[in-house]
Amino acid sequence: MAGITLSDVSKIYDDGTRAVSDLNLDVQDGELVVFVGPSGCGKSTALRMIAGLEEISEGEIKIGDRIVNNLRPRDRDVAMVFQNYALYPHMTVAENIGFALRMRKVPKDEARRRIEETAKILGLQEHLRRKPRQLSGGQRQRVAMGRAIVREPHVFLMDEPLSNLDAKLRVQMRAEISRIQRQLRVTTVYVTHDQVEAMTMGDRVAVLRRGVLQQFEAPQRLYEQPANLFVASFIGSPAMNMLDGRLERNGDGMVCKIGSASFVLPAEIVKDRPALANHVGKPIAVGIRPEALDQSESQNGDTGVLRGRVQGIEALGSELLAYVDIEAKPVLVEDVLEGIVDMEAAKDIAEIKGDADGARATVVARLDPSARVHPDDVLELAVDLRRLHFFDLDSGRTIRA
Repeated sequence: MAGITLSDVSKIYDDGTRAVSDLNLDVQDGELVVFVGPSGCGKSTALRMIAGLEEISEGEIKIGDRIVNNLRPRDRDVAMVFQNYALYPHMTVAENIGFALRMRKVPKDEARRRIEETAKILGLQEHLRRKPRQLSGGQRQRVAMGRAIVREPHVFLMDEPLSNLDAKLRVQMRAEISRIQRQLRVTTVYVTHDQVEAMTMGDRVAVLRRGVLQQFEAPQRLYEQPANLFVASFIGSPAMNMLDGRLERNGDGMVCKIGSASFVLPAEIVKDRPALANHVGKPIAVGIRPEALDQSESQNGDTGVLRGRVQGIEALGSELLAYVDIEAKPVLVEDVLEGIVDMEAAKDIAEIKGDADGARATVVARLDPSARVHPDDVLELAVDLRRLHFFDLDSGRTIRA
């Protein structure tokens, strides 16, 4: 087995487009790491550079102790599973799985043993004599994985392998892939645009935007301590509510104002995040996860709650999502990020900092399924102040230390 190290890896195309910029990652031996991000963020390009299918422009890639920059894909000892199964329709399951072994002239007895072991791992023992057309989508994906497993490579590379499956089958297959990876303990890099898939599968998750690594952490840490606005808004479903806020002094403490609402921050928040003091009087972004909002018992409109009218609800059985229109300015994350990457643009600073026309925002609250909430109700939402997130609008970074 082997780990993977990427050191200052970049991909620059002939027209000057930087698909990946200065990517530094250290994937541990036996770890399952997920690359996630929106379309065009460079995740598949990074995977293809590891595989040797895409030439790197700068930097160094190591698999185990070997620098593989100039090695052909076949010499890197990696196996790749693609979005397209690409099974040979005229071959049986056993023949498809064992095709690479035949090409490498592995002795027949050894090949048979490896094919049978692989089929057992994947639950395909009863299907070895079938043709791909006789299989379900999930079974075909298992066969595609079998072709990779049977080679016994040092590294698995998976490029959105579940994209062609329906929602229910995707859930089943991601659990299967995680189980198989744990069983084999083969270093695996998995690419997806689905952040739920990334959070449920990865030992660690690398979040990319426009070819730049934003954060590389364990899934729960990404969720609880996002490094910047992009990670905070991308990770989580429904997405984090982003609102325009302002910090003010309150004696030795601090108050956060969101629209007409005021929140006295708990002393431990002020102590744990000393950098908040540097943003007093300045506009900031305040992030609130949907589960940090709850139906308030108060009905007198006191400060300390967000008050608004319910625009719609989604009853999901285990939870109820309420979409509530409140008096506050939304922070338009993409506008903020565009301001960061193109500060030369001649824009008014207020536009860069995400001000929107009007002062209304729709927030999503994750409520108990038994909550009696209906469209057009006036709802007061209590905020769990210990779970607030604060972001600098000039850099987009989390305000913490």
